[in-house]
Formats: sequence, C-alpha cells, structure tokens
Amino acid sequence: MNTTEHLSADELKAQLEAITAEREALHVALQQRREAEKANLAAEIKTMISERGHALEEITELVIGRSLNGKRRRSASSANDAQANYTRYADPDNPDNTYTRGRMPAWLIDKMAANGFDPSDAEHRQQFKSEHLVQLAA
Repeated sequence: MNTTEHLSADELKAQLEAITAEREALHVALQQRREAEKANLAAEIKTMISERGHALEEITELVIGRSLNGKRRRSASSANDAQANYTRYADPDNPDNTYTRGRMPAWLIDKMAANGFDPSDAEHRQQFKSEHLVQLAA
C-alpha cells in the first residue's frame, strides 16, 4: 500500500521540498568532500616530490606537458631538428648575431638598411644574406 495516498497536496509538497533541500545539501557536501580530497592528494604529491629532491615546477611541467606560464614545451632535440633544415647565417662583425628564419632580428634589419638594402624586399634579403652574412653549417 502506498503511504502517500492519504497525504494532502500540501503535505506532498512539503515532503518534496524537504527532499529537494536534502538533495542540495548532499550535493554541497559531495563537492566539499571532492575539494578536500583533491587538496589532500595535492599535498601528498608535493610531499613526495619534495622528499625526492625535485622542484614542484619541474615535475608539474613534465606532467602537464607545458610550462606553468602556459607555453608548450618542446624538447631540445625537436627544436634542433626543426632548425636543422634551414640555413643559418651569422654577422661576420659579431658572430653572436645569428639568423635562421622567421622574423628578422633588429640587428639584421639595421645592417641591411645601413648597406642600402630594403629588408621588406625578398630579393634584397636574399642578396644581402649571400653578400654580407656568413653561412653556418646546419
């Protein structure tokens, strides 16, 4: 026999409101428990990292695959492989100034302009590289 058959509409409404309030309270309690468990887990992991003599940031970068400032990390070998296919040029007056590809550094733009070349012209850039820069081994 159904126990709600003898209840009035107001009594049923009151029971429903009580159940809804209890459900919301349980939901809040669940969220709080999950947050507490995450905080405990994070503390355990920090302790493990520290006990093993590592910096938290180094391990975090390895786990998430990018640095904490949001930039993806590329391994040194993949960065070198990417550059290996392109000709590298150096300034003969200052070998620390090098250029591979992409946006031209200020030193190169200034040097081209000083020698009468237009840095925005592809033919001028190519001519300048062949006449005024030293080609380095890739």
